[in-house]
Amino acid sequence: MIVESTDNKTYKYLKGFLNKKQRRNEEIFLIEGIKVVKETILEKAPLYIAISTKIMDLEEIKEIENLVDDSYTKIIYIKDKIFNSLTDTENSQGIIAYYNFIHKKDISNIKKGKFILLDDLKDPGNLGGIIRSAEAFSIDGIILTKETVDLYNPKVIRSTMASIFRVNIYIIDKKDQLLDLKDDFKIVSTAFENSISIYDFDFTDNIILTIGNEAHGVSTEIFNMSSEFIKIPMSDKINSLNANVAASICMYEMDKYGKNISK
Repeated sequence: MIVESTDNKTYKYLKGFLNKKQRRNEEIFLIEGIKVVKETILEKAPLYIAISTKIMDLEEIKEIENLVDDSYTKIIYIKDKIFNSLTDTENSQGIIAYYNFIHKKDISNIKKGKFILLDDLKDPGNLGGIIRSAEAFSIDGIILTKETVDLYNPKVIRSTMASIFRVNIYIIDKKDQLLDLKDDFKIVSTAFENSISIYDFDFTDNIILTIGNEAHGVSTEIFNMSSEFIKIPMSDKINSLNANVAASICMYEMDKYGKNISK
């Protein structure tokens, strides 16, 4: 089947996933690009794959088609002239896969490990980059507050590449849910004053390390729950770092510390 018109019901349905409301209602998100789609299929089966007629005969597309179970995944071919309306990228590679949401909602079963808490971050690129770094530095999971930017925003997904499928991600409705973890974890926040350098901090224990909002930092609610505070030493001429950069430095130190302890 080849979809040739924007009036087609399937086409309209797939296009709707560019909208946050439909993504939430259906609990489905999209990921695009030949390399990334091929990589994610190895992690989880998509519900649908939309393919532009322009690339449908490519060998790489045939390889992707052979990887999926057609009894579960529906492949839809779409005329190239209307395909680009399914994506918010300027130069689409011509393939989009659609998946069920993959985040977790219950943090009560978290008992140990090293986690990053993102406290109302707003920039999609920051969130995506942090997810990518979390995989790179073996972080056990990421916890998002409800007001953090939409995890399934296409810009977030593109920034993660396929890492979003390999990092445990939790979304909490209320910040006070973290209080249930205080017996097992240190809740640590970044702060300039009365804080310890990350190079001197003991990362041995189970830790939830908070990265605050780009403009306002860590919220008062999370700050009051925190038992310890850390900072990244830097030049006096610089008073802040991009949230993704700061989180990545912290995660690198957490990972390095763990490796040094295990030796």
